[in-house]
Amino acid sequence: MHTEEINEYPEDLKQEYLYLSTWVKALTRHYGRGLVVRLIDPQSLVGMWKHIRYRVRKYPTFILDGEDKFSGWEEESSLHSQICDKLKAKGITPPSSPFNAIPQIAT
Repeated sequence: MHTEEINEYPEDLKQEYLYLSTWVKALTRHYGRGLVVRLIDPQSLVGMWKHIRYRVRKYPTFILDGEDKFSGWEEESSLHSQICDKLKAKGITPPSSPFNAIPQIAT
């Protein structure tokens, strides 16, 4: 059912969804239990609330610990740096190897 729904979307949205899905899987594999990822549909009530609360103007937007906001794929390296800093602050040793970025999709 989920695949059927995705196939109804335009090609560019399918590519973006696939990229985000693959990226989140790689991110959680890399950082392990030190990182919890919650995906929120921007069209849901919770998504609307987060959109207003964090003044989201661009997607995808990533919020770390309810305070740091990173919008768009161009902030990916800053996001990883901040994740490592937050893990260290919590006494969790981040992986020593850098995150292997997934090749960018054409946007």
